[in-house]
Amino acid sequence: MTQDNPSNIELGDVAAILFDEFGRSSTMDAKTFHKTTYFIEKKINERGEDFDLPYFWYKFGTMTATQNSPVTIQHDEEESDVLCSKRTEDLSLTPQQEEVIRESTKEVLEEHDEVGTEGLTDRMYEEDAPYDAQRKYRKLDDFVQWQLYKKDESETNFERDEIHRYVNEFIDAFPEDEYPQYINDLYLWYDLLSNRLNDPETTLEDIEELVDIFWSIFILELAVEIDTGTSKKEIQRELGIGDLENRKQYFRNELQQQEREHLYIEDESEHLVEAADAVMASQLEFTEVNAD
Repeated sequence: MTQDNPSNIELGDVAAILFDEFGRSSTMDAKTFHKTTYFIEKKINERGEDFDLPYFWYKFGTMTATQNSPVTIQHDEEESDVLCSKRTEDLSLTPQQEEVIRESTKEVLEEHDEVGTEGLTDRMYEEDAPYDAQRKYRKLDDFVQWQLYKKDESETNFERDEIHRYVNEFIDAFPEDEYPQYINDLYLWYDLLSNRLNDPETTLEDIEELVDIFWSIFILELAVEIDTGTSKKEIQRELGIGDLENRKQYFRNELQQQEREHLYIEDESEHLVEAADAVMASQLEFTEVNAD
């Protein structure tokens, strides 16, 4: 392809320049890749060039879709590396396009050096997350992760009231009118969290697992429903999920298993009736909060 008939800017072009500027053996972790490419796209378009990044919203911000591109993501149990087979000498861009991509990339990497990947993620949520519930969930998850950073996962002495506060803020922000089909899941999740937080034997690991379950269900809906130009089939391929509905049901089964273990009342003993009343009270409190 000649410069008189240049290609549109593609992900491989941006990735090749990104890795060239990043300068660390042409690889980076997946989360950094997802966040930097998101902001590079914004800067490229602000400079008047046309680049449509293939991405979608997922659990921890946006994910760049890499299928059918020179970019591959290698996963293992603890980390992931992003590789790009395209090199800068392979580019078929005009000098202006290459300059715009490179300058945009430099600006984003400078900001990354200042605030890190988490700082870019915070900015992404604050500026662009379509729903406030996404921002509230991030604060909840960040606080739980901070507790885990300071304490062992088997610790039972942690900031339970503060976690409950973040849970309530998320509940208040949840877009019930737009997603009424998730209200039952939300109620059950809330009751389980309230129950587990009131149980002195509950560990941080228990809370981390439970906090993640409802978000794992709902974010599969947001990934498709938030229109970014990426199709459901592309999202399924990117996540390695054969069917999103089956995946949601898997996490619903996890919620229901926890319900059987922690909320199910087998007999009418006084102690168990009191426990059931406490659960019902929490649900009534939840309903009253959302009726305001």
